[in-house]
Amino acid sequence: MIKAYVENGRLMALTIALLLVAGLGALHTLPRDEDPRISNRFAMIFTQLPGASAERVEALLSEPVENKLRELNEIKTITSSSRAGISIIVIELKDEVKEQQTEMIWARARSLLDEIEPELPEGASKPQFNNDRSYAYTMIIALRWKNDTEPQLRVLNRYADELESNLRALPGTDLVTLFGDIREEIQVSIDPLKAASAGLDISEISQAIRGADSKVSAGQLNNDKHRYSVEVVGELNSAARIGAIPLSSNANNELIHISDIAKVSRQLQSPPNNMVITSGQPAVVVAVRMIASVRNDHWTAQVEKRINEFNRSIPSNIKAEVIFSQQKYTQERLSSLVGNIVLGFILILAVLLFTLGWRSALIVASALPLTVLFTLTCMQYYGVAIHQMSVTGLVVALGIMVDNAIVITDAIAQNRVNGMSRTEATTKAVRHLWLPLLGSTITTILGFLPIVLMPGPAGEFVGGIALSVIFSLIGSYLISHTIVAGLAGRFSQTHSASSSAWHVNGWQSEKISSLFRYLLNKSLDTPLRSAAAVM
Repeated sequence: MIKAYVENGRLMALTIALLLVAGLGALHTLPRDEDPRISNRFAMIFTQLPGASAERVEALLSEPVENKLRELNEIKTITSSSRAGISIIVIELKDEVKEQQTEMIWARARSLLDEIEPELPEGASKPQFNNDRSYAYTMIIALRWKNDTEPQLRVLNRYADELESNLRALPGTDLVTLFGDIREEIQVSIDPLKAASAGLDISEISQAIRGADSKVSAGQLNNDKHRYSVEVVGELNSAARIGAIPLSSNANNELIHISDIAKVSRQLQSPPNNMVITSGQPAVVVAVRMIASVRNDHWTAQVEKRINEFNRSIPSNIKAEVIFSQQKYTQERLSSLVGNIVLGFILILAVLLFTLGWRSALIVASALPLTVLFTLTCMQYYGVAIHQMSVTGLVVALGIMVDNAIVITDAIAQNRVNGMSRTEATTKAVRHLWLPLLGSTITTILGFLPIVLMPGPAGEFVGGIALSVIFSLIGSYLISHTIVAGLAGRFSQTHSASSSAWHVNGWQSEKISSLFRYLLNKSLDTPLRSAAAVM
């Protein structure tokens, strides 16, 4: 195999071309993100019981829901917070739970909540299960009112819904959430004097409104061939419809309607569930998160294009502006890390030039980009994205990448200087060094392996560093015993002539060797003289 790489230049060129195509293809298709994605092992359950004290919420909601959820063996911790009218329960899964198992466990948790719902007291809301809090939003867009007039939140809400639908349909979008979208409601303000004169109280009025809201089928009409559902027309969708609900009749047998004793009006929800203030004014925010397998820069460019098209289609007094984009921080971090890789490459090349000479330095330095391309290819097949952890692993592995190549290249160069043919020199060096270098590579891999096997969020976050280093070590060993060995056998010096030229033989040249011997003797001679003076 080694002989083929030395004598067959086409095989070597084909292998290099294969690495270039695979590595550059992986660089183009690998997902890019700021931080590695972590499996969601946390979930929150919200249950409401309006009007109940914290003690009643604890006894009627928190304890039954907690006890039911404890049937899940994968739960690590479960904590609850009971407040007036609301119960908040937080569950955390064990670190040993794999990413592929989390969705199945959350599905079982939802099933348990459905089982406990009939046992909750009357008036309690359905437990709301929220497990979508594992990762930050990729982009946040704010819809602002640009005129000096009072912001029209109703208008902003309608355009925010349109933008939400637009972005949700974008390929690569995982989640779209609206914040500050204060919805409209129909408010019934009862005049207590008119209600009292009609002999009505609030509970009766509320029951009348609830009974007039037709949301279910009123029955069925059946014959021998067909079956029809009957629905009552009259959904409570307007203030006039609610105002026309009959309550009772007076002494003159005249119907009393809601509008006779109350003011019915459509207005914004009060108090609002949430509110967003940007630049001192109310706004509606659309938060978007992309799928983990998508490149951040490509997806962000598509979102910005959609936003520009959206701004051209809406009135000039409303504008959608990006107030946060993860791509900016991702680009800055990756650019700084790539700069560190380039700087490290230059420093390594300078050291190799000084120690090995220009021929061997170029041969060894060629292992760096080839190993990086090999690492990117392995990352693509293993599913490791390009983020600050994986790129940091490449920076850590820069110096390790050339260790095997230095040893192989120097051994082949020495054999060539001793008069061996290029095939003989390469074969002898590789046969002599493959086992020691394999042991050295495996021991280093084993040193990083515990980081990869670390369970829980910590292992998922920093595991990219260890995986990058491990892939780099494997690539360094394989490339040094094939491509680098072939290049060293073909282009190493055949004799020790021009040994005085430092750029040819590095530290082995006559001038550099003389300098090292002088400095070594000088450093050893001074302590000996000092010792003699003391004696």
